[in-house]
Amino acid sequence: MFEKQKQETADGGTSLQAGKDISIVQNVGMQFSEVKEIFHLLLNENFPKLREIASQTANQNIENYLDKFEAKFAQNFDRIDVEKIKDPDVQFSFNEVVEASARKGDKIDSDVLSELIIERISKNSNDFISIVSSEAIKITPKLNREHINFLSLVHYLSSIVYKGLINISQLEYSASLIIELTKNSFNLSQLNKQYIQYTGALTSLNIVSSDFRDIAKNNYDFIKHLTNEELDKLAEEEAPSFKKLIDIYSSNQIYQITLTTVGQMIALANLKRVLGNLDYGIWIK
Repeated sequence: MFEKQKQETADGGTSLQAGKDISIVQNVGMQFSEVKEIFHLLLNENFPKLREIASQTANQNIENYLDKFEAKFAQNFDRIDVEKIKDPDVQFSFNEVVEASARKGDKIDSDVLSELIIERISKNSNDFISIVSSEAIKITPKLNREHINFLSLVHYLSSIVYKGLINISQLEYSASLIIELTKNSFNLSQLNKQYIQYTGALTSLNIVSSDFRDIAKNNYDFIKHLTNEELDKLAEEEAPSFKKLIDIYSSNQIYQITLTTVGQMIALANLKRVLGNLDYGIWIK
């Protein structure tokens, strides 16, 4: 049986709550209603002269986005500093999302955009991460899913190293997740890469090595002693997905690419879909 608790509300009223779970749900709903109101106000300010059919489409696009964002907001409520919602700079980022969602609807990656907003208003977001996430929110609507997945592929191969592993088979599971997430970007054209560079998410620079096997051997002691041919054979037998990533690194000329800080932010927001909780501060600093 729920324990009824008396609670004073912010405006001096009184409400009843049936234990902590319902209280949390109520708090999330109240805070998100403020976000929702801001989004609708921004929509009206941005699109006052739309014809009726375009206005209906824009409104529906916003409602569809807000449905997805509300779920993300509730899932991450413990991360959120609700006071940041009142920050004019945060509301400027909201405006970027409103414009993109109203205009493009499902063509934007709403999950990545929502994750970036959550990080923008996160309790743990420092000034630099806040700046970078704001810029990432501006750029993300300019990228399609293949572009975003390519950024994630580059970041995973160039910048993510697992600690405490003792054999190559332990790299298989995460490699399989990355392949499933990014497979639509494996044959991204040079023109598409140039476009991503134009948005400011990457630059064309030579990085550590043109052979991912050399990078892997430098990162993991348990394969350091192997020749490249021995590593290929071992990977094919015990970590075939990891072997595929070795080949993709070369065939996609990822050794010629490095991500900007904003590109890394977008890549990480997307990687969280499959790798779970990632600390942005490890890379964005």
